[in-house]
Amino acid sequence: MKKRLMSLLAALSLLLSGPLTALAAGESETPKGSDFTDIPALARSLDGILADTLDLYGDIGCTRRAAAPVGSRAVPPGRTYYVKSLAGNVYSGTSCYIYANAVYATLFGDVPFHGQDAGWRRSENVASNLAEASFAAFDSAGVGFGALLRTTPNRDGSYNGSAGHSVILLKYDRQGLTYLEGNGDGQGLVRVTTRTWAQFNAVSLAGRGYRISFIVQPTASYMDSLCSGDPDRELVGYLRQVNAYEGRFRDVPGMAWYAPGVRTAYETGLLQGVSGTHFAPEGRVTVAEAVTLAARFLSLYYADGYSFTGSGPWYGPYYAYCAKWGIDTDFARPEEAVTRGQFARLMARALPEEAAGSAAAPRFPDVPAGSALESSVEKLAAGGILLGIDGRFVPDGALTRAQMAVIAARMADRAQRVR
Repeated sequence: MKKRLMSLLAALSLLLSGPLTALAAGESETPKGSDFTDIPALARSLDGILADTLDLYGDIGCTRRAAAPVGSRAVPPGRTYYVKSLAGNVYSGTSCYIYANAVYATLFGDVPFHGQDAGWRRSENVASNLAEASFAAFDSAGVGFGALLRTTPNRDGSYNGSAGHSVILLKYDRQGLTYLEGNGDGQGLVRVTTRTWAQFNAVSLAGRGYRISFIVQPTASYMDSLCSGDPDRELVGYLRQVNAYEGRFRDVPGMAWYAPGVRTAYETGLLQGVSGTHFAPEGRVTVAEAVTLAARFLSLYYADGYSFTGSGPWYGPYYAYCAKWGIDTDFARPEEAVTRGQFARLMARALPEEAAGSAAAPRFPDVPAGSALESSVEKLAAGGILLGIDGRFVPDGALTRAQMAVIAARMADRAQRVR
């Protein structure tokens, strides 16, 4: 299954938490590699980086590893460190610049260095000389996980020695971006930083008279090769984009909290509109629609190419497919409005165990302890897919199509889940 590397995080929802927000200067997180990539090989490498295992050295022979954990001051500015490329070439530098190269080398084996091809085997330059960072610019260039961004003061975008800043991009959406950086506060601090686009431009570009001189990232073919032969490759698949969304639904404002979810759910084929131009975000979800989503998710997750065709009512093939997986669909009539509790049980059965999360799930007082509903809600809540409303789950409450789209997107893309 081809991995979808772009992150489109959902914003505020009645069911889920709020939008991506910027961290204050110097603020750090304690993330996991799997928060940013579903490719096990990369998640494990990133976990090592976050835990202080990095291909960064204190000597030119690359025999003495330098410690540089997130939140430490182990990469003091001005001190020279060394990193080795896949081809065996040794490069040196200081602070953020050499740290970003070392992170990139640990993840992908190559060293972008000046942003020019110096014998790369797995990388490509996808953007140069950008005066402003934006979702549109990154999206159109196909910027993905692990990209190295180098900013400099040169108006022509060329490399400029030590003047500038280098970061490793972890994820981004229409609101902002999250990146890993060394020397983030000018004093050697290594951290994960999240900013809005406006904040990033003010702090890293226009505010300093800098431009993005280059963005280097691994090739798509190399990213695909990381999945080949890995028994864990289906850990959480970013579902393949099968539909073009631009200009699709007139009743889904671009800034609506549910818009990213609708977009992802439509692009991946999980949901459709009520017509070619309308999604009806406030419409109630029927049991048949919920069963349809469960069936589509399973089929797309395992990429089995199942054809949902047949005689009888339109939802018949989806009911039949769920039956093959042992999913109960006889709890209510197809045309009835599905409740939050019923929907949670359906989605929990459709979500493979390896695609669920392992975080501590909240306890909801209105969900009976020891019940099948409790185990379903716990599974979805632990995965950051479905949360409560003001401390309660409200299992008998109704579900809108907008809410269903956000949940569907978070099932399909770990980057959209709430943590």
